[in-house]
Amino acid sequence: MSVIVQYCRTCGGQWFPARLMCPRCGGDDLAPRSVERGVVEQLTRLGDVVIASVACDPEPLLVARLHGTVHPGDVVELTDRPDTSGRPVAFVPPIPQEELS
Repeated sequence: MSVIVQYCRTCGGQWFPARLMCPRCGGDDLAPRSVERGVVEQLTRLGDVVIASVACDPEPLLVARLHGTVHPGDVVELTDRPDTSGRPVAFVPPIPQEELS
């Protein structure tokens, strides 16, 4: 599983969701790149919905809906799936710690 981010071949920046041009350098030499994992930085809960900022290495910082119990500092696996309008949405199922060893 992974999230497809946009990679700028000019400056090396990565973005999600995709843009028409790189917001860092203004370049348009862009390509898709797969990001598989990230680290939960912060999270918030509204009822039973949990939203978190997830830092990828080297970037981007994703805002994703979480399922399961996670805490800041946890490594999570990333996937995307379209929302009801067909746009990709970052979704983070937690990775059991024994699978990371």
